[in-house]
Amino acid sequence: MTDKLKLFSQEWCDAALDAVNANDAVYEGFKDPDTFTNKLEFGVIGRDDVACHLEFKEGKVVSFTPRTFDESELWLIINGSLETWQAAAAGKEEGGKLLMKGQIKFAKGPMSAAIENAGALNNFLLTWGQVPTDWDV
Repeated sequence: MTDKLKLFSQEWCDAALDAVNANDAVYEGFKDPDTFTNKLEFGVIGRDDVACHLEFKEGKVVSFTPRTFDESELWLIINGSLETWQAAAAGKEEGGKLLMKGQIKFAKGPMSAAIENAGALNNFLLTWGQVPTDWDV
């Protein structure tokens, strides 16, 4: 059995990068994947020390790390509780629905990004469920 990886650790990010890029539904979920080139942060509400940064280039993840970029470089900062991320990863609820319920919050960036790219967001978070995750961070 595979050991579980700490959420947003470098090992977890490496496994998530591979899983996300292998999931065509993420790419296909973007409104215009060929122009989706942005840096994002996913964080945990109430836990400033638990976050990851991603860099997308043309709809594919080229970098997935613990917090790396300066905040000024980030297009979106998206936060949720550990329970919210766990529910999305397990497929219990779609990311878009969690956003509409206020359980996923945009701390920076246009809300329209989530609406236009809802398919990508839902499949991106669902892909996290493919990574053996230790949620006790």
